[in-house]
Amino acid sequence: MLSQNLIALGLTSFFSDISSEMVLAVVPLFLTTSLGFSILGFGLFEAAYQGTNAVFRVWGGSVADHRQNHKRTAATGYAISAATRVGLVASALVAAIPAVPFLLADRIGKGLRTAPRDALISLSTHPSRLATAFGVHRSLDTAGALLGPLVAFVVLSQAPGAFDAVFVLSAVAAVIGVAIIATFAQEKPQAEPKTKRRPAIREQWRDVLAVPGMRRLAIGVAALSLFTVSDAFVYLVIQRTTDLSARYFPLLFVGTAVVYLALAVPVGRLADRIGTRPVFITGHALLIVVYLFLGFSELSLAISIACLGLLGAYYAATDGVVSAMASRLVDGHIRASGIALITVVIAVARMISAGAFGLLWQSFGRSEALTIYVVAMVAAILVAIRLFPDTRVAT
Repeated sequence: MLSQNLIALGLTSFFSDISSEMVLAVVPLFLTTSLGFSILGFGLFEAAYQGTNAVFRVWGGSVADHRQNHKRTAATGYAISAATRVGLVASALVAAIPAVPFLLADRIGKGLRTAPRDALISLSTHPSRLATAFGVHRSLDTAGALLGPLVAFVVLSQAPGAFDAVFVLSAVAAVIGVAIIATFAQEKPQAEPKTKRRPAIREQWRDVLAVPGMRRLAIGVAALSLFTVSDAFVYLVIQRTTDLSARYFPLLFVGTAVVYLALAVPVGRLADRIGTRPVFITGHALLIVVYLFLGFSELSLAISIACLGLLGAYYAATDGVVSAMASRLVDGHIRASGIALITVVIAVARMISAGAFGLLWQSFGRSEALTIYVVAMVAAILVAIRLFPDTRVAT
């Protein structure tokens, strides 16, 4: 049976992802065409984008555990992201107002909300069904990620270059998401074990790092994430190689979201049954196939669609699964901090990856950059297999 929190947080993510993916679906073209960013410049933006997210994930998880207010911290993050949409509207209308600060501020909101939201889901779910619960949440999240680019596509088809209209509709969806979490989600505070006082934030992190298997999990996900090419680069490769019209660019996001939506729940159930480790590793193995297609094929329509499908399968096998892995290792009173640690490691590693891939592409070429990432990902998978703890739970 689905808990009220799971439904409420799933619907919050549904509307918030409609909002965020409407923006993300146009950002690569908005920056590289309207604002004239080079490939290296876009890579540096992606790095800053991931880095801002990472810093505030630490803060969001720490504060939520310290004050035992996961709902309020998550809702604050969603509200900050909603507020940035107003700034994006202004930047699209007035050339003198820069868009990048608002895009980075959106990552502050995402950073604050992610760990507390996932902790609230895990605290409302039996340990043996965590991967399934996260699969349900991610399916609602991804349904929004599917609709957002579709709305952006329709808007840009009817009014090419109307980024301001995309941002206005994005703001409306974001406000609905904030209203749902504020109204329907319920707090799930956890008792602090064997203590009469609230532990300091530094003590929370000390406790998280002392959890058996946590450091091994963190090192393993860092190795894999260091050689994960960001979605935006994948879509730019497809767009530039196939000469895809700018108005169809948002549909690339839709292709990935459709597969993710179809697979999120069944893959979550599979991870609960056979273990999260093999599912998570398999997801990263799929990226190797994507890199080979992007670097060494003609990228026909069929192969481009295959890349989008494989990317969606990768997310189904990793996004919710890694939160389940962390949740099963960490006690409830420091759950948000534990999830934050792992997601921060991923975000920092992807920040480094984004800058490195942009530099390699601009310096040596697309195929050469992807060759390096293929070899590195194979090595990272071998490292992760040795490091990851077994987090299976008896039903």
